[in-house]
Amino acid sequence: MELVACNDSADLARRAAALFVERLRDKPDLAMAVPAGRTPRAMYAHLAATYAADPSPFSRMRVFAVDELCPPAPPDGYFWRQIRAEFLDWARIEASRRYPFLVHAPDLASMCLQYEATIRAGGGLDLVMLGLGPNGHLASNEPGSAFDSATRLVELVAGTVAYILTDDVIQGPVSSRAVTLGLRTILEAREILVLVDGAHKRAPLRAMLDGPVTPEIPASILQRHPRCTVLAGRASLEGLENRAHVG
Repeated sequence: MELVACNDSADLARRAAALFVERLRDKPDLAMAVPAGRTPRAMYAHLAATYAADPSPFSRMRVFAVDELCPPAPPDGYFWRQIRAEFLDWARIEASRRYPFLVHAPDLASMCLQYEATIRAGGGLDLVMLGLGPNGHLASNEPGSAFDSATRLVELVAGTVAYILTDDVIQGPVSSRAVTLGLRTILEAREILVLVDGAHKRAPLRAMLDGPVTPEIPASILQRHPRCTVLAGRASLEGLENRAHVG
């Protein structure tokens, strides 16, 4: 993994946005799974400030979800609401190029199988952008998730539900059930970008980078990915400064 030191949250947002746009220039029909949450919010704002007047660079990309809460969270997507409001709508990405999890489906297991099939039919994911959970979770793959797991229905631990509720922006009711890209699905992406910020992410960041590769720290499996970049704010880098470089 390549670890890049960012001066602060704004610098992290700028670097994440720059990498995103660079990949779009290389491949305009980029298939990308994008995250919700507080860390990517500043990146979406930076992109909007730069491109909302002319969002044409995003017109051909295909946007997938990383994970999504199940009802009683909003049936149109708790996380997807944020992604729509902060990115998809101003970028004017057509509905046919948006791939939310259909959590209102009567059979969520079948929906997840179909989601995997849609990814494969489109040639796979070019880029997956992720945050890092305080307990080392990746997407909604909680500790103990199998490394060969596919997209599926999962149960969130109480700490993850509580962490979602600390966000400044609440999208609606929060469920303890979610659907998520599996760890195998994430590892099959051609490139992975992880955004990490805040002192509370120091321990999981160290475990992800240098700890044993174990299902108890799902993010540790990224040590085995051939093209994974971690953008980390200074607050999360204490003790790891010598590992990082300023890109």
